[in-house]
Amino acid sequence: MAISTAGFLSGVKLMSKPKDMTSFGLLLAAVVCAIVPLDISQLVCAIAGALGFSLIQMMQSKSRSASAPNKKAHPPKVVTDDQQSRHIPQRLVPSNKPLVRKAAPPSCSRLPSQPEVRKPSSMPIAAPTFESSDWDAQVNELLGQIAPSIDDDKIVGRLAHRVEEALKAILPEVEVVGFASGSLGRNKAFGVAVPEVDIVANVNPVALMRRLSGKGGNHAANNDAHKLRKMAIRACTDRLVAVGGFKFRRSAFRGEEPKVTLLAPASFGLSTDAIPIDFSVNAAIPLYNAALLTECGHLDARARALILVVKRWAKDRGVCHAAKGHLSPYTWGLLSIFFLQVLDKEGPLLPKLSSFKMASGLLTDPVQEDEKPWTPSASVVTVSELFKEFMSFYSSQFDWKSEAVSVRLGQREKPGLNLPLHVILHEEGNTTEVGPSIEDPFNSARNLGSVMNASSLARLREELSRATHLCSNGTLTQLLEPWAPPAAPEE
Repeated sequence: MAISTAGFLSGVKLMSKPKDMTSFGLLLAAVVCAIVPLDISQLVCAIAGALGFSLIQMMQSKSRSASAPNKKAHPPKVVTDDQQSRHIPQRLVPSNKPLVRKAAPPSCSRLPSQPEVRKPSSMPIAAPTFESSDWDAQVNELLGQIAPSIDDDKIVGRLAHRVEEALKAILPEVEVVGFASGSLGRNKAFGVAVPEVDIVANVNPVALMRRLSGKGGNHAANNDAHKLRKMAIRACTDRLVAVGGFKFRRSAFRGEEPKVTLLAPASFGLSTDAIPIDFSVNAAIPLYNAALLTECGHLDARARALILVVKRWAKDRGVCHAAKGHLSPYTWGLLSIFFLQVLDKEGPLLPKLSSFKMASGLLTDPVQEDEKPWTPSASVVTVSELFKEFMSFYSSQFDWKSEAVSVRLGQREKPGLNLPLHVILHEEGNTTEVGPSIEDPFNSARNLGSVMNASSLARLREELSRATHLCSNGTLTQLLEPWAPPAAPEE
């Protein structure tokens, strides 16, 4: 039997300070039992190790006592209970009060129903002015200013190529397309909030899951297409800002199709001013919007012109920002198309959507085509007259509570059973009303009016009434005067 030097030393150390006679006896017996089986050489090594260990301990104790401060010269400081409580960190001070979870800081974003307040601007945007005094001529002049040109399409193509080149490093399979819904060279109200350019990155979802799995992806996001797109947008935005040179402005992740707003700075050399763009991943609405606008122009040039003018009016008057609870540009386009489908006085200028050659191929729930093919109307009504009738129709003729906007059906009737109703709760919490029923023709179970709240619905009615009045008693410049929230009350 053998014993280690460490075990012998620990026994000696314990024996040096016995607490009572019983402990001393037990330690002595343990040491004797450990030593008896040893031979002379082992015993000599153990004793030498014990002596060396004791010598080292004595030297260390002397050095600690020499470096210790003089207690007589510096008497200990007496700290009262009150003083001690003040020196203890607050989280360690005992308290009889119940623990209450601290509320999260309020969000900086304003609730949709909360009234907005006017903020001073160093560069206020004025209403457009026109050389002509005639409404028809003014509308044509406006169309020349806001319609996207061939040069605008080229700029959007370059932006899409720039985005694709920046994203290839993280998504080699990506294909990027761009759409321009208006002129890029005209500054206007809400230009950054509602950009005229949509840039969409298209990536196969399977490839997207594989690429993002190593970038913080998780199983829940991989099984949820909406979460997967949001994760992809975040990864792409980081890349576009860090490497692509774009500037981040805001994100909109609450809608059906999440997106971010970026700025393409003037340093790109594409325009004298920065160009705001909406960037999204695998989004379908920009494609639908571009397809409808293009095909309406093929069916009747006045239809495309009316859509452009209506969207311009809605943007300038602040009722086209979906993040604030207003209808989106895509929805305003559908309202324009539906109006042209149900015209009574001049006859329909547009057929139902199943007669659209391109857009009908995107329908998931098409309606049965009419036996008689649609023939274009022989009406010679002008765009300005159509615009005035549009405002009158939705201001006083269309019943927002009992009728539905459906360009898929192209006729006035009640909402279908498949379209969910949107019930709006007023701010006082005691009254409700049915909100607008606007069917997405490419998803008939989706109500595009569900973004509205009591405040935005009141603003919609107010703006339609105002526009109807100015169409008869005002000018186009007055009609397109950029809306601004009321000034904050003085304290």
